[in-house]
Amino acid sequence: MPVRSSEDAVVAVAGRLIVSCQASNGSPLRHTPTIARLAASALRGGAAALRVNGVHDIAAVRESTHVPIIGLDKRMGVRRNVITQTDEQVVALVDAGADIVAVDATLEVVADVAARVRSAITHAGVAVMADVSTFDEGMAAWDAGATFVGTTLSGYTPYSPQHSGPDLDLVARLAARGVRVLAEGRFQAPTDVAAAFEVGAHAVVVGGAITDPIAITRRFVAVTPGAR
Repeated sequence: MPVRSSEDAVVAVAGRLIVSCQASNGSPLRHTPTIARLAASALRGGAAALRVNGVHDIAAVRESTHVPIIGLDKRMGVRRNVITQTDEQVVALVDAGADIVAVDATLEVVADVAARVRSAITHAGVAVMADVSTFDEGMAAWDAGATFVGTTLSGYTPYSPQHSGPDLDLVARLAARGVRVLAEGRFQAPTDVAAAFEVGAHAVVVGGAITDPIAITRRFVAVTPGAR
């Protein structure tokens, strides 16, 4: 059974920070107990919810917290990682303890965004977050009934704007149409988070800037004289 209803999840994350606790294969952090400790650290720091990849990590994190978990199943596709592509994955994520299921709602991956979102809603029985890369994808997902629309994949599809930072324009455009936006993707600093809320984000998801020490170290190393 889900830990909370879609309505509860909406209220729980409103105006709050969500921390993505993930580690790619090859990372020293790619260890389920370590992911659970990252999640516990994020919660101690004030995160209101977590975004976690894979049934094993979700189950481990769920054992120690009742905050909302956005679950996803990220697998390598032809060109990039694809997020929860099948309804079987959706069901498995919910069974593992996800309160919100994130699905790939880009035209790069699915022929019909609305149909994909509706199918995920039917199989999940919990809140659905549609990860999109453009305004049109976001509106299609929202009109199909997604609880949240995430800007997660802007810049990761070949037809979406390529940004070095978060796509605040996409956040603003969707929010202006009444979409419940979870701003995500390349948030590097607290000022980015504040800017997203200023343009209408419902909540903001931050990942690597908090939970990836390799990426964090690289940013600091890049400004040292020896690295130039």
